[in-house]
Amino acid sequence: MEKNKNFRVVILSQEEDKINTLKGLLSKYYLLNITKICRHEAEAIEYLNNHKVSLFFLDMELSPILLDIQKPPFIVGICDKKHAKTVKKYLKMGFFEFFYTPFTERELNGIMGKVMNIYGSYNTIDHQLAQRMEEENLKYNEEDPAQKSIFIQGTRNEESIRIYFNSVLYIKKVKKEQVCVYFKEGYRKYFHSNLKMFHTKFPKSKFQKINRTVVVNMDNVTGVMKNRILIADNSSFELTRTYKKAFIESMPK
Repeated sequence: MEKNKNFRVVILSQEEDKINTLKGLLSKYYLLNITKICRHEAEAIEYLNNHKVSLFFLDMELSPILLDIQKPPFIVGICDKKHAKTVKKYLKMGFFEFFYTPFTERELNGIMGKVMNIYGSYNTIDHQLAQRMEEENLKYNEEDPAQKSIFIQGTRNEESIRIYFNSVLYIKKVKKEQVCVYFKEGYRKYFHSNLKMFHTKFPKSKFQKINRTVVVNMDNVTGVMKNRILIADNSSFELTRTYKKAFIESMPK
């Protein structure tokens, strides 16, 4: 799918090291479009007042600029720990979040998780675009056989994680909006999602749903006994009639 140009990002800072670090961290969010890097207030004022911007990374030292611009939906303050004591003041000025030095990928994942949650849930910008962003970031591309893993962006309460398909034994629905991934290495990881949506993140040629609550990695199926599927960790699950045909057709010949 062609890169979407609607989620526009602007950065304003006079410190090159901050700009370069932030650009590098943002580069993994391939649907974000960094449309402008500004190093002076006048340059940013002119651009922000004449272009639609979704996300604005603003060096806190230059925060008075907010009096002169049309504020975008999300403003993230680029700041040092010394600003933490005055966060309430900056929130009143329109800041959405704060990205403290030293910048880390984990911290940015948390910020972007909050942005995307609001973006998709409350129609802050464009619900259809939010849905496309989620699908492109998370859905497995069957046309790319080299894709062997998927990166799932975290939120404030969940760490980001890269899941390698070969390490997954099975995925199980735990609650209405919670699934659990079980790994060969013996650990498990919970995610806030429904099973149907979560299943789309994985290659259908390898991951088959066998009943309403379980998706198995066909590479780790060790046997079938009547209507029971045996998994490499000695787990077993019922294979229901609804999914039996697709399961049998996906078994290695």
